[in-house]
Amino acid sequence: TQQPNNTVIVYPNDQQYIWAVTQFDAAFKVVLRGNQTSNRLTIVEDLLYNGTASRCQIHTREDVTMLVLNGSLQFYLNGYQFCAPAGTTIHIPLNATQSQRNLGSKPVHIQILLTPSGLENYLDQIAVILAQQPLNETAANESALANGLLFFPEVEWQDLHCAFNVGTLFFLSFPITFSVLLHYKMLFICGFALLV
Repeated sequence: TQQPNNTVIVYPNDQQYIWAVTQFDAAFKVVLRGNQTSNRLTIVEDLLYNGTASRCQIHTREDVTMLVLNGSLQFYLNGYQFCAPAGTTIHIPLNATQSQRNLGSKPVHIQILLTPSGLENYLDQIAVILAQQPLNETAANESALANGLLFFPEVEWQDLHCAFNVGTLFFLSFPITFSVLLHYKMLFICGFALLV
């Protein structure tokens, strides 16, 4: 929702997922568009299904910053592979080869910040192409190239044992929250005891 002072508020169910299984083995939704951010950034949320990997790709027009919201992913960045559990943030500069895979038993949500904006145009185009059956591979590839995306064959994944299912960020922060609340409770009790 666009506010009078150009503040943008996006609620959890304001956008719907676009199911892109045939092209990406994932679903995505554009959370924040360039026309809402003075073309500075785009925010996308991906849902990567269990047992799948994103297509190996290079973004030639934008930096990509990803935040793993739940579960765990294995990342491939220019030949380097590592595990990224929930709470991990990965900044990927433009022109870097990248892919990620989910070996866990549940889908993994990823929030993606793209700077500058513009990739949402490709996502809008590919959503229309994916809705047509059979899939027009030529149109899909032309749209990717026109929007600065290059796709490559699947990477050779190493076995890094990244298949642990970590809870959401909320659950990761629960011990810290509990500890802070306990600390304040103890201060309150001790402070009250000193007054009596």
